[in-house]
Amino acid sequence: MTRLFNHVIASFLLVIVFVSCANKSDVVANKDIRFIHLWYVDVFKDLQFGSKRHESSSPLIVGEDLFQGVSDSDMIVVDKNLGSVKRVIHNSRGMESTPLYYQSVLYFGNNDGEIKAFSYRTGDYLWSFKTGFPVFSTPSTSDGRLFVLGSNDVLYALDITTGKVLWTVKKDFPVNRPVVKWSSSPVCYEDNVYVGFSDGSFLGINMQSGSIVFEKKLISRTKFKDVDATPYIDEKIILLPSYDGNLYCLDRRTGAEIWSIKDGSAKSVKVDGDTVYFSSNEGLLYSININNGVIKWSAKLKSGIPTAPAIVGDYLVVGSSERGVMFFNKENGRYSGEFNSGTGVFADPVVDGNIIYFLSNYGVLYALQKL
Repeated sequence: MTRLFNHVIASFLLVIVFVSCANKSDVVANKDIRFIHLWYVDVFKDLQFGSKRHESSSPLIVGEDLFQGVSDSDMIVVDKNLGSVKRVIHNSRGMESTPLYYQSVLYFGNNDGEIKAFSYRTGDYLWSFKTGFPVFSTPSTSDGRLFVLGSNDVLYALDITTGKVLWTVKKDFPVNRPVVKWSSSPVCYEDNVYVGFSDGSFLGINMQSGSIVFEKKLISRTKFKDVDATPYIDEKIILLPSYDGNLYCLDRRTGAEIWSIKDGSAKSVKVDGDTVYFSSNEGLLYSININNGVIKWSAKLKSGIPTAPAIVGDYLVVGSSERGVMFFNKENGRYSGEFNSGTGVFADPVVDGNIIYFLSNYGVLYALQKL
């Protein structure tokens, strides 16, 4: 049963991990930034004994509720202000992506290969669709359709009310070369849905018919070709990091390349005005002019691979696969401090107002308030 660190053994084990942060939870001053450690919740069902994990489900905030999935337990609903567990979504076990909340229904995929629709009002499952393969992508919806990419490189368009398959687009799953575990999450914009695949292709697809509008091959590196990042899309452009070693800016209608940066990732970008903030697999954080791809500044993490950046006030916050979360001045890239959670962070942090929420690789959900 999910619990709030009330198991004696868990408390004993975790006091070593959290002594540097929990004892300073009133106000933490760290170089240039000050924040309050508000609360933390253990969301693992079972005790973890030093296992290396990559928890990849980011928190989802809806009103006063925070939804958190985890790889080995059921999704929980937490009061975002108090950290108290309000509800457990049973039979949701094994989530490695963020759910979608739409019209009081939760839509999500799990490691059992299921795509599920759960009514938050009634507490009942409305439907379930079995793909046969783990689902690592976050669903997207438009015009009565739900779009989800399976780890078998099949994009499913489902009727959002019934779960009936309307159409699919399948790419050949790569053989005789390594692939990355994660999946791109589809994004809907106007008449199309956009998504990347493990073979290095990125597609724009008509969401009504499933016909391919354009296909862009991103394969400048031979070892990994996966396009696992969720694209940023606006009226004119697509910003797409790829495991082929590049960040691409593409024309939204044709897929033609406008500019690119030679550094890749599976993490999404963050856009703020005319600036693109981007975290790379090489441990670098970039500030880039969105119009021409000119790098304004770059900063190197002390250690680890960064998550996608989030913005809190004048700072960028990124998780590190080895250290917790780090803060950088968004104007000049200067390192401004960190919060060491005792283990790495793979799931992207989420900012709500001046509060940062993030899940550590030990399955501990944190809330930090920037002062």
